[in-house]
Amino acid sequence: MHTIEKQVVTELAEQHRVIYDGPAIEPKLKGIIRDAPHSKLSDWDIHRILRTSRSVFFDTHVEVVSGHHTATYLRFESIAQFPQLITLIARDMADWIHQRYRHDSLIGIVATVSDAHRLAERVAEVLRETMRLRVVLTPFNRETGKIGTDVATGVIRTGERFLVLNDVTTRGNCVSKLGKVVTDHGGTLAGMMVFARRDSGQFPLMDELIAKYPFYFTADLDMPQWEPESCPLCITKTPLLSWRDIPEL
Repeated sequence: MHTIEKQVVTELAEQHRVIYDGPAIEPKLKGIIRDAPHSKLSDWDIHRILRTSRSVFFDTHVEVVSGHHTATYLRFESIAQFPQLITLIARDMADWIHQRYRHDSLIGIVATVSDAHRLAERVAEVLRETMRLRVVLTPFNRETGKIGTDVATGVIRTGERFLVLNDVTTRGNCVSKLGKVVTDHGGTLAGMMVFARRDSGQFPLMDELIAKYPFYFTADLDMPQWEPESCPLCITKTPLLSWRDIPEL
């Protein structure tokens, strides 16, 4: 990281500590939280998750893994540091699974070894007494943010029904890639789950996936993303940070 970038990151962290320690955080979080159709958690619950973890960064300029730019960034790693928050989310996910699939032969969940695996494992634990689910993990590159598609031989067998789970989705590409892991190994993709949908409805693939599969997201967050060539923050020359540089507060 260059000296200028380090200075921007330091200032960003200081600004957000002040925001989270004061009343300004209330309207900022309220302004991005939308109702999620399948979650039983309230807007207040989502607000509490985001505020407790200090996981949302506002009024910044971040390049996300997809290459898109955003002014509002969700750092899921911050949420994953709180076991009680992971349990809160996992219980809501588990409730949706139980209601939606209790009469189906659901075999397991495919996730990655990113922080999403904490959610997948906790969901399986919550459901253990009523539904035994196998958790299958794919590789995750923490340098690039990309997920892999390799899984152990035999963990997904022909005809077995799996859900796929990721921490967040913007364009829908990662959960779609996880779904392909299931189908490429002969399994059946039964549905998709993420903690947060973070876009403004501008990516057609998301609408296609939601129309085609049961699709659960705990939080629906208004976080517009732009292609670099149409990014208003690039036009104003606001310093750009990588998602890798966003600090834990």
